[in-house]
Amino acid sequence: MAVRRKSNWYIYLIALIISFVGLGLFVSSIWSSIFPEEDDSAYTVSRSDYRPSADINLTSLLMLSDMKAAAPKYYMLMNYQPRNEVIVFIPLQENMKVTYNGAAGSLYEMYENFGAEGPTKGIGELLGVECVHYVKFDRLSFIDFVDMGGSVYVNVPSDIVERETRSVVKKELIDVDGEQQEVTRTVAETFENVIYKEGTQYMDGETLYGYITYDFKRGTDYSLAVQGSMAMSMVNKNFRGISSTQMQSLAESIIRSTETDIVLDDYTKIQAVMNYTTSNSINPCEYYIPYGEQEGGYFILSDNCKTTMLGRMGVKGGTEKQP
Repeated sequence: MAVRRKSNWYIYLIALIISFVGLGLFVSSIWSSIFPEEDDSAYTVSRSDYRPSADINLTSLLMLSDMKAAAPKYYMLMNYQPRNEVIVFIPLQENMKVTYNGAAGSLYEMYENFGAEGPTKGIGELLGVECVHYVKFDRLSFIDFVDMGGSVYVNVPSDIVERETRSVVKKELIDVDGEQQEVTRTVAETFENVIYKEGTQYMDGETLYGYITYDFKRGTDYSLAVQGSMAMSMVNKNFRGISSTQMQSLAESIIRSTETDIVLDDYTKIQAVMNYTTSNSINPCEYYIPYGEQEGGYFILSDNCKTTMLGRMGVKGGTEKQP
């Protein structure tokens, strides 16, 4: 008589489960070696164990032109104060008079004659600080940079209205010998179009470029304030709290698509500083409009304004260079 043996099916089930787990761990280890996860710890700093060195100098000149090969029409000094965790933008008039390499002229003329080094070194000599880097955007690289960081919230202080006078054909009734007759006349009429509406506007790169380069016909200081508030909003609202990975992508975009003396190694050295400031400061950025006088076609910076600028930049006096 055949003996029926007791089934050990659960043993086989356990062995099968163990085999699947082992296979999963093996596949996971192979996947991790081929596609390692990004370690963000090298770029992450905390307020408790990190302080930027006070001798760090990130003073740079930002420039903007319409075409890649054209001399820039817009200039802005950017200064970072590591001790106070403040980024200061100072929009500059293109006809600001500086001296470089024994020649005197406007920022625009300095670029025309000496390239980007001319206005960069010229503004450094004027203020008595070392302007260590420059970045020149053109229209396309500026648009790409803004769109990479996300559209920018811009506060438009009042409606920007564009008035246009056009010839309009109108029909009118006139009295001729006691009778009403219809005649056609061409008259001039003025139309108003709101180009930028008052209030907070969400602008992409192309719209923002048009806004900061628009001829507002409200004086130079107004245009400079538009540029300064735009830069401040971009940092305080778009870049505050940005991840180190996104920040590095923006830095690589600048290096790749603009005229600049910054290389990736420069960014690597200061990435912790920038990440610290944008992560820990509520509103790390401000702007300041310089004042002075127009003389002989040039803007001459006031001595008192120079002292104020240096104070905003955290520089004592201005005769000594930052390390």
